[in-house]
Amino acid sequence: MDERPLDWKRNNFAASLAVFLLCITFAFTNPFLPLYIQKIDGLSLPDAAMWAGIAAAAQGVAAFGSGPLWGMAGDRWGRKPMLVRACLGGATGLLLLGFVTTTWQVVAIRFFIGVMAGAPAAAMALVAAGTPSAVLPKALGRIQASVLGGAAMGPLISIGLVALWGYRTTFITAGILMYSGAAVVMLMIREPREALAPAHSAEKQGMGSLLRTPVVWAALGLVMCLSFAGPLIQPILSPYVVTLLPEGTNPTVPVGLMFFGVSAASAVAAIYAGRLITRIGIQAVLPVSIIGVSLFLFPMGFVKGVGVLAILVVIMSLFQGLLQTSSVSILPMLVSATALSSMFGLYQSVSSLSSSLGPAIGGIAAAHIGFSAVFPFAAVASLVLALPMFYNFKRVASKAAAKEAAAGLVQV
Repeated sequence: MDERPLDWKRNNFAASLAVFLLCITFAFTNPFLPLYIQKIDGLSLPDAAMWAGIAAAAQGVAAFGSGPLWGMAGDRWGRKPMLVRACLGGATGLLLLGFVTTTWQVVAIRFFIGVMAGAPAAAMALVAAGTPSAVLPKALGRIQASVLGGAAMGPLISIGLVALWGYRTTFITAGILMYSGAAVVMLMIREPREALAPAHSAEKQGMGSLLRTPVVWAALGLVMCLSFAGPLIQPILSPYVVTLLPEGTNPTVPVGLMFFGVSAASAVAAIYAGRLITRIGIQAVLPVSIIGVSLFLFPMGFVKGVGVLAILVVIMSLFQGLLQTSSVSILPMLVSATALSSMFGLYQSVSSLSSSLGPAIGGIAAAHIGFSAVFPFAAVASLVLALPMFYNFKRVASKAAAKEAAAGLVQV
């Protein structure tokens, strides 16, 4: 009896569960990091937001450097060990975050987390290596939904934990709980012996070949632009909510609910993105998602109340979920199965760089020009950067397909 359908389904479930556990515990802390920094060093809200952005940038820069290295290691020694490594490294870093006493320690630990990061990328490489191509967008959508669902549930749970224990104990608890993700990977996942993901060209093998392939660079450029605008508002969203609340209001519940809405909406969109991509195609979903993100991001800087802000944020996040799943669904179609970890390592590298530059720029901009101006700036940046890169990717991909067809390398 052929066990492969059972294998990919089990691995998809287990990888999704592990990523969910990792993200839900990390999300205990992420929304409250500016407020945690403010409490540690007594900074103003704008300065705390700026340092939260710098800490996020440090994590992103570290992930940018480590992503290709972990990707090559995954192709050589297996994707499961890379997923275990990422879970253990993230858990250790988050646990240490609960013991910091200065802002610089926060930055250093986030850098360490970035070096060890890559659980979603490792999980997507593992799933892509053992999933039939017909259901690959849906399988990757489940991973994305797990990332976003964990990010949604984390702030909701942490509202009660912060109220009961404060920030520090909540961070320590999150670090301890994060180790459960590694246990799931070690106990439940078996790597497939044969890769079932599509391999359109036998020449695209390994990191060196990927870096010499124009369509890969075009895809990475697209990913970088797609993952820039949304994270730009990340470090300022919680302080911005505080400025919209009546003076003296405890911000824990509104901030936690806001981040829950952001990630929950993106997770719902990611679940259905695979079906939508299968029905109408990535080339239709991506530009609509880019425009949708910008359209609802722009007016956030002009709202006068938390309720209106929440509605705009949730709708924008629906488009953001479509955007993220669409972008990762492109990647396995560009490389052979033996280079999947390298491809997703590059994806981690590029998306980490852009998603770290976004918070850094957003935090610095908020400290100098105010919170409100950041939102329309992010919306315009999304349109100006992402749409041209999307059409550039289409052009390069069409040229590459024509070249392979002429050489007789395309597999139908």
